[in-house]
Amino acid sequence: MEWPKRARTADWEGGVLTLDGEKKFEIPELTMELMERLAGYTLVGFHVKGYPVTDELLAPFAEHKSMANFGVEDGALTDTCFPVFSAMPKLRYLLLDGNAAIYGSGLSALKSCKLDLLTLNRTGLDDAGLLQAASIPKLSHIQIDHTAVTYEGLLAIAGNNYIKPVAHVQFTKEQMEHFSQLQREKAKKPVQLDEQAAEECRRVLSAFFAEMTGWEQYMAQVGFEDAEAVPRLLAIWEKYVSEKPRPGYRPLGLSYSAQGTYKGEQFLDAEQITRNKLYIYTREKNTGFDRRFLMKRVGKGWMIDAVQERLDGWQRTGL
Repeated sequence: MEWPKRARTADWEGGVLTLDGEKKFEIPELTMELMERLAGYTLVGFHVKGYPVTDELLAPFAEHKSMANFGVEDGALTDTCFPVFSAMPKLRYLLLDGNAAIYGSGLSALKSCKLDLLTLNRTGLDDAGLLQAASIPKLSHIQIDHTAVTYEGLLAIAGNNYIKPVAHVQFTKEQMEHFSQLQREKAKKPVQLDEQAAEECRRVLSAFFAEMTGWEQYMAQVGFEDAEAVPRLLAIWEKYVSEKPRPGYRPLGLSYSAQGTYKGEQFLDAEQITRNKLYIYTREKNTGFDRRFLMKRVGKGWMIDAVQERLDGWQRTGL
């Protein structure tokens, strides 16, 4: 067997090792010698599915400098595996579904990591383990279906408004909605909400959503070359938006969604920031996509000052 000199990704499943998505080798067993060979590559991704990988077999990957995406699914890992991952400076995605002997007691080892996604479906993860996971500072998504996590354990991490647990089976939609609500409540600054101002902001946003939906429907019919495309959009901005136009975003950069960017928007919550600024939280009813609009008092009325989308935490984007 002739091994390539370089490889960026390695995937093993069903007795076949695939390097860089195309070079395939019949490898029925993952030995320590093989793992050492793979760890010698400047891999950015490594994934094993359906092999009883032990903690010891991971040892060659400790302090791997280039690894960003690492996965062992349906293996034999335990909580003692986490120090190996803690020493990977570029690790962002860690997929450990199906390792039943992982309970989360070693997750505190990852506190210094820049980990963004952690999947622990079908593991023994319990409430104490989830609490440790919530202490990983950059962790935004954690998958916890078919684990031992209780709803009380989930609510216990609501003080972390950055993390977004993903559980389609473990908890009901209503329970996850309540968790998100609790997160928002705990993240709020202690400023009394001006209910009248919040209602006015929702009215402004509703009108903006309706006019933007109309503009996008118009664009879907006429295309970008239409002489009225830009003037109609600028008129909407002048009416509802205080934010200065930014390169690459509307109205300077034309783009539209045939389905309507804001057609399914539902109001969730409001948060007072100062007397003249507040957030209105929304969710797209079909996709579950979360946004929050920063509203600013301008004169006697309110205008949209910015919008953020919840991806890896709240990130500013364009209207």
